[in-house]
Amino acid sequence: MAADAEKTGLLRAGLRPFRMARRLRRRPPLIAYLIGFALVVMAPAILFSVFLILEFDRQQEEVALTQVADTAEIISNAVDREIFGMITTARVLASSPSIDANDLANFHLRTAVALDGSETNAALVTPNLDVVMNTRLPYPSPPRKVTYPPAIERAFVTGEPQVSGVFYGPVAGETVFYVAVPVRRGDTVPYVLAINKSAADLDEVVAARQLPHSWTAEISDDEKRSIVRVAPDPAEPAAPSDDRALEAEVRSQLSGWTTHVTVPGSAVERPIIRSWALLAWGTALLLLFCIFLAWYLGRKIARPIEVLKIQAERIGRGEPASAVSTEIMEIGEVSKVLAQASRDRREAEQQNRFLMREMTHRAKNQYALIAAIARRAAKESSDTTQFLATLSEALSSLARSADLLAGRGWDSASVAELAASQLRAFGAGGQIRASGPEVKINPSAAQTIGLAFHELATNAAKYGALSVDEGRVEIDWTLADDFSITWREIGGPMVVEPKRSGFGTLVTQKMTARGLGGSVHMAYDPAGVVWTLRAPLDTILAH
Repeated sequence: MAADAEKTGLLRAGLRPFRMARRLRRRPPLIAYLIGFALVVMAPAILFSVFLILEFDRQQEEVALTQVADTAEIISNAVDREIFGMITTARVLASSPSIDANDLANFHLRTAVALDGSETNAALVTPNLDVVMNTRLPYPSPPRKVTYPPAIERAFVTGEPQVSGVFYGPVAGETVFYVAVPVRRGDTVPYVLAINKSAADLDEVVAARQLPHSWTAEISDDEKRSIVRVAPDPAEPAAPSDDRALEAEVRSQLSGWTTHVTVPGSAVERPIIRSWALLAWGTALLLLFCIFLAWYLGRKIARPIEVLKIQAERIGRGEPASAVSTEIMEIGEVSKVLAQASRDRREAEQQNRFLMREMTHRAKNQYALIAAIARRAAKESSDTTQFLATLSEALSSLARSADLLAGRGWDSASVAELAASQLRAFGAGGQIRASGPEVKINPSAAQTIGLAFHELATNAAKYGALSVDEGRVEIDWTLADDFSITWREIGGPMVVEPKRSGFGTLVTQKMTARGLGGSVHMAYDPAGVVWTLRAPLDTILAH
């Protein structure tokens, strides 16, 4: 018998955790609901952040690709200007009378003087590809054949200037290129004048573009020989491009050379990776904070609820029960209600249901207004930073109106209190005067007019009367057949009507007029902005 009793006790002890787990699945504790609520609230913000990062990634790649293409075009044009200058110089020298007089000694002297300091040299070549004059050598010097003849041969054949590729010049002792300009005399081409230049001199042309550190720019001739290469480490060979790299290539119509600009994918993706890392860290920290807050609030609320449960059980048994002492007002009120009669308790429950419906209605109106503001701000903003700033200011204005209405039980607010609440944030002191009869307006009108006050004050603080010490703002309202309110700026800088309407214009004019079923007139008087609102009484006054 003792053994059976022991087995039964062990069996019950083993089943107890399973029963507890099943009970938790059926009725999760308060902290689980709080954590779930926090996650639900966080999810839209996280998803929106992910969308913004993906959109930023796409725009970043488009901008980078445009910059790479523009840079390749700029470098190619800069090199073309250098080559065109050499061609122009060669054409001027080729028209020298000394060539016609076959006075090559004089031509050698004049050409050497003309090219002095230009880091270029000239050579006169015959159709047999003999160099009869070279400014690098004294005149006369033994005739010698052209080292790299393709461009000179094309110049003799076409009669048009030609640009060579790069090659090693034995006389110059370095890698050079040249422009070959035909010396035309009637229909014949007795000579070609070749102006040559060190390929290393083009490094300065490319370096003047000041490429970002990780970018690579390379210019190669029509035979794919590298002329100039600017890279983070020019001593290293060009690495094979990865799939993520951004590349642009421009071929010069003048020289036939190709300019290739490459940006590694890591340079483009680095800001995106930082954004993802910040989002991950921010999400983790926010999640930990929400869990801690849910745990703290769960304990704060659960403890008096447990005491309240004991009180309810005692009341159910007909035993006397004193009110629960707690810091949470609602639980204390419920404790008092439980101590009352059944009739009072039912009335309290009905009142609670009414309050919940009213709060839901208020919340829906608030969410709808915030959603409309967000859509307008997103439509009018040119980038994410401007959108977030605009939305933050609008929400701050709504929060001040909400604080004022909350202090009045969400029943009404006076125009004077509304103006003071919205304009206090701008610290204008005695620069603002508000006058008019005592008018109680409904919550919807208070939020709409409050948002308009905020936008008008923001504009005045930036550009208008509140931007200078001698400026002031006068707010006057009247109540007759309809409600009329005027915002007038005096003593500020001269007003210039904006060429385009932004988010502030939408709020102060279109949204205000549409939301209150009235009309708004905005006058950009040089002496100061004047804003006037007229609305019917049934959309303004509190019921």
